[in-house]
Amino acid sequence: MSRSRVMRLLPVCLLGLSGVLGAGCPSELEQRARGLLVSRECSGCDLRGVSLEGADLERARLSGARLEKARLVRAQLRGADLSGVDLTLADLQGADLRECNLDGAFLEQALLQGVNLEGADLRGARGLESARYEGANLRGINLEERGFHGPNGPYRRSERSHAYSVPVGGALLARADLRGAKLRRAVLERCDLENANLRDADLREAVLENANLEGARLDGANLSGATWTDGSHCAEGSVGECRPSKKR
Repeated sequence: MSRSRVMRLLPVCLLGLSGVLGAGCPSELEQRARGLLVSRECSGCDLRGVSLEGADLERARLSGARLEKARLVRAQLRGADLSGVDLTLADLQGADLRECNLDGAFLEQALLQGVNLEGADLRGARGLESARYEGANLRGINLEERGFHGPNGPYRRSERSHAYSVPVGGALLARADLRGAKLRRAVLERCDLENANLRDADLREAVLENANLEGARLDGANLSGATWTDGSHCAEGSVGECRPSKKR
């Protein structure tokens, strides 16, 4: 067989051609990542530990994908289908997640500082209490009857009171923008909301016991029936501040 014929049969990645696939064969992970950048489709893919920093993945279809420990810093994911995606320990700092479908997504210990989740429906997401949201854009999010509190919450974590009790804590939400957020009946117990902006947020019947609200803005926030930081209850019509309800 001629040399030219042999060369044509060799995999292109072994040729070391500059500008094609680099000097060597890409790993399966790299191939999947490159395919995703082209097709924006990788539902159910195993992308654990992938680096897609700054990638344009707007409206990508990633339902059920495994993205544990993925690096997605400043990635453009607006309108992406992230339903059922595992983002445990993923780094999404500064990423654009507006209009994403996060139903059933796992966000345990994800880094979401500075992320843009404006208008997101987070009611179906899991592990919310353990992620970090410092400085995040959470304007208009919907978290009604859910919350940022649970067994993996890092802030003001409780201690076991007896052998069968489960320690719980709140999420790190310092400086987060929560203007207009839908938080009716949400559990924000033990959350760090220092210097957070809760202007015009719906906090009716929300639980804020033991939360840190130092420096938080509450202008126009509806606190009717909410449980305040000291365990007291806010009177009906409490707007912008918690007015203690009268004891019967």
